[in-house]
Amino acid sequence: MIFADTALINGKIYSVDKNGKKTDGDTVLIKDGLILKTGIEKDLQNYISADTEVIDCHGNTILPGLCDAHCHPSIAASAYSGCDLFGIYIQEGESGTDIIDKYMKRLKDFVDKNPEEVLIRGTGWVMGNFTADRMPTRHDIDMICSDRPVILESFCQHNLWVNTKAIEIAGISENTPDVYAGKIYREADGFPEGIFNDPEAMNLIKLNVPGYDFSVEKYKEAFLHYQKDYANKYGVTLVQDCMHSDNARTAFKELALEGKLTVRIRGVYLMEPGKADSQLPEAIKRRGMDNVGDDFRIDTVKIFAEGMFSLIDSYDKKFIKENGLPDDYNEPLYWSDEEFTKTAYKAMKAGFDIHVHAMGDNAVRQSAECLSKAQLLLKDKNEGFRNVIAHLMLTRSADMELMAENHIIANCQPRWMVYDSDIEAMVPMIGKKRAENAYPLRALLDRGITVTFGTDFPVTPPPDTMQEIQCAMTRKVFPEAPDYHKFKDMVLGNEKPATLWEAVKALSLNGAYQMSAEDITGSVEAGKSADIAVLDSDIEAVPIDEIYAVKVDKTLFKGKVVYEKDNQIC
Repeated sequence: MIFADTALINGKIYSVDKNGKKTDGDTVLIKDGLILKTGIEKDLQNYISADTEVIDCHGNTILPGLCDAHCHPSIAASAYSGCDLFGIYIQEGESGTDIIDKYMKRLKDFVDKNPEEVLIRGTGWVMGNFTADRMPTRHDIDMICSDRPVILESFCQHNLWVNTKAIEIAGISENTPDVYAGKIYREADGFPEGIFNDPEAMNLIKLNVPGYDFSVEKYKEAFLHYQKDYANKYGVTLVQDCMHSDNARTAFKELALEGKLTVRIRGVYLMEPGKADSQLPEAIKRRGMDNVGDDFRIDTVKIFAEGMFSLIDSYDKKFIKENGLPDDYNEPLYWSDEEFTKTAYKAMKAGFDIHVHAMGDNAVRQSAECLSKAQLLLKDKNEGFRNVIAHLMLTRSADMELMAENHIIANCQPRWMVYDSDIEAMVPMIGKKRAENAYPLRALLDRGITVTFGTDFPVTPPPDTMQEIQCAMTRKVFPEAPDYHKFKDMVLGNEKPATLWEAVKALSLNGAYQMSAEDITGSVEAGKSADIAVLDSDIEAVPIDEIYAVKVDKTLFKGKVVYEKDNQIC
């Protein structure tokens, strides 16, 4: 007779199996890190011995280990190890100068406390706090620290704010040519002002200031912190890190080989605009070399379709006028359709999936069309790819239909699906009507598109899965959100929100499917890895507006308890 190593009893399983059938039962039996059986306790007593560890779930929900299908835990290292600039937002009556003063106070405190740091890093500032009449500059930082390079990354990871020392060390001057993908903000004489926007411009700093990237050991330390205090705390056991450095990749591999991971990680190879001809062959050559079993794999190529929002219709007329932009300005795409399609085709032919960052409707249009064309060139595999368009801020019906027809996955961020300060900040740029209809969900679900959820952490901290569920189900801010009292009665869009079932599926089985791991994890199902989140409540009985307050009581990874709410054991 086979006996379970662990038995979760007196719970309520809330999961769907690979065939879409709901899993019923109150008990989960675990053997050798795998789910042995699920069902009713009285029917499974023969598998429970005196040596079986029995965990009483007290009538609370048993979920599959959850999936953060778009996040940046390695980039969060700068928040753990550098100056934390998160949580500062412009308030009514404040000026850009007032906000800069707040950021510089944080920076000064960090600089004073870290005299040994030869390079000052930070992350979390918000470009939306500023207007064209008062942008942050190198001179602001110089007043706090001028003898060491200072590099501050925005919360969205699309901008760097640096001091003069960093510019000089990077060898950038008024003679540095403009970049293809991004923008160097300049002073009247052409010298960099201190803001570098989007990948190619940012890389002028990142790749040319010695020591900017963290060491492998620092990344390992930061990721162990992330999986303990963030991922496992919120029931997450599978993540897609959607942009990481070579050192971070090495750190993930070493942690996997050392058996220290309590989440499975899926990485990416980044294809930069205009560089795919050199970068893609290198990624193809590396394919499989970086994989460590099921714990760490790279099967995906990442593409940025745009920087800011690339729109089909132009930006709002007032915004265009205030920023001195052309009358028809709509932000250019990073790739031609031909280059995008060719790169996607070659990557898919080599066995990669494609993960695209696309927010504006022009970027989503291009992504849906080019991925579809590339897939159709590989007709025999057209249903086998797990290609993803992430973010989908503005999305046309025609492009949703194309995604549905070609089985393209929609990766959404539920925390963005609410009317809050971020949406309010978008109104001047794209107009009230477009802003209020941003981030569709029901339209994607009703077309049968596979929807997955990601937090985009650290863009939106914390990566709380229960907040994601509530936002998807209400499209309203929750009481702990910034400016709750200002926005609490406002609902984003006219769509019917997601159901609990749809939200949990997007956070579990669908996320595993996106990462080609649905045979391993993503559901509470016999034969799968025992990756499980036990909640402190019966989530089906909790009022929708209170789901955000539900906590994960225990997280199991491969059958081992790796997080306990009242006894953090990691």
